[in-house]
Amino acid sequence: MLAIEEYAAKIYNNFEELEAENLELGEELRCNIIPEEWQNDELYVYDSIEDYAYYELTEGWYFDNKLAQSDYRGAPNLLKFIDLNALGWALTNSWDDSCHYLSEHGQVVTSGYGWNRKY
Repeated sequence: MLAIEEYAAKIYNNFEELEAENLELGEELRCNIIPEEWQNDELYVYDSIEDYAYYELTEGWYFDNKLAQSDYRGAPNLLKFIDLNALGWALTNSWDDSCHYLSEHGQVVTSGYGWNRKY
């Protein structure tokens, strides 16, 4: 498991590791996602929708905009002026449900492998 400093997130090597640390989230995933190969793949768990939005700004979709740099030569840091909550919710409307999951407690779980939901 790896803790990421800029935003609250953890990387789990597989579902078993995630479930051992967070039984409630593990049970929720079991109830909503069909057990398949995704359980053997890395899972990223962001503590909140805001943490997920920060990730996307600094390392994800918007990475090329270089928002993660710390020195703007005197200019204000744009990340301090972005409504991460609003961006996070907007991202949930455009993401691929086959590899993103928003938990009942606001955590975001992502998988590079993908999954099928129980609807």
